[in-house]
Amino acid sequence: MRQILNIAHYEMLHIFKEKILFLMVFLVPLGYAALFGAAYVSAVLNNVPVAIVDLDDSKLSREIAAAFANSPHFKVVDDIKTYPELQEGMKNGRVRAGVVIPEHFEQDISRHTLTRVLAVYDGSNLIWGYNTRKYIREVFNDFIAGRAASYLAGLGYTKNEIRAIMDTVSLNTEVWYNPTFSYTNFLYMGLIMIILHQIGLLSVSLTVTREKERRTWLQFLSAPVPAWKIFAGKALPYFLAGFFNYALLLWFAARFVHLKIGGSLTLLILLGLLYDLIITAAGFFISTRAPNSLQVTRYVMLLSVPLFMISGFTWPWTHIPAYINFLARLLPSTWMMLGFRQVALKELEMSYVLPHLRALSLMAFLAVLAAVTFPKRLNPPPNGGPAINSGPSYPSRWK
Repeated sequence: MRQILNIAHYEMLHIFKEKILFLMVFLVPLGYAALFGAAYVSAVLNNVPVAIVDLDDSKLSREIAAAFANSPHFKVVDDIKTYPELQEGMKNGRVRAGVVIPEHFEQDISRHTLTRVLAVYDGSNLIWGYNTRKYIREVFNDFIAGRAASYLAGLGYTKNEIRAIMDTVSLNTEVWYNPTFSYTNFLYMGLIMIILHQIGLLSVSLTVTREKERRTWLQFLSAPVPAWKIFAGKALPYFLAGFFNYALLLWFAARFVHLKIGGSLTLLILLGLLYDLIITAAGFFISTRAPNSLQVTRYVMLLSVPLFMISGFTWPWTHIPAYINFLARLLPSTWMMLGFRQVALKELEMSYVLPHLRALSLMAFLAVLAAVTFPKRLNPPPNGGPAINSGPSYPSRWK
């Protein structure tokens, strides 16, 4: 145990001595979380800029305009009055939606003639497009229901009779797990997991390559210390820092970004420990195999793009091709993100999260096994040509 603690102490000294590494291990994860949290803190999209092109200018058309103005989901841009202005506003982003009320609108309504109101919205951004379409339908459904009730009242129906006609079928809806449709609950925690993965993996991946570049890795290889103790000692500070960041970012997300974090605290801790262990062991394994820090950075950067996109976190895995699903299930971030959502958002118990725990446990075992079985010997220098970027070449006295 003393050997492990001595190596861990040595590694901690390097972390606190090197400013960039210290920032990467302790401050960058929180900084990224704060940046993303500021971006998604609104959680729900309201005040969508909309233009009302009223070609009828009647009492009824003004009621439609008032319905949009009174909706908390929309903000009417008053200085856009014509269809060409609406087109220009959609192009330059001043408005995200438009409602065009045709001429003779009120006259056609009074004659009970089918009248079409045009609603347009910007579909280039799916978040704007989906929410705008939903909000426009809500406003028009309320308006149409109100018009129908007024018409029946004009025919002499009482309020009870109108209610009986209008409420023949009543639809009650309940939204489970994320009732406010918060984008923070949907997306933010996945970003946090990617931050922990990439920053943690990059930090621990530099631990051995740093020794190689400084020509001090030979001391560890020649010391009478088994490989597993070298791994444990050098990885321990990063494992503790990784779990500290995990707990810190959960607290930050719940406290300042208002992310829903419910369910079993034990399961959340267990998921975090397994995820942290995989990252730490995998990073150490990469570090023992990579010849220098530049190669490590390249390897880690290759992982940053696909992790989030193919995980099934933002797009249902049932609609992802099978071969991509197979690849995604080889990545710990996939199981961690989906398992975390099951616990924190849906507040499910152990039986529902058990497949994720099993997968992460297997990955943790394999990652640790790979990390502790590195050969305690020098790799031979490359044949022909000089070593580049502090590659695997050694002074003649070491050969």
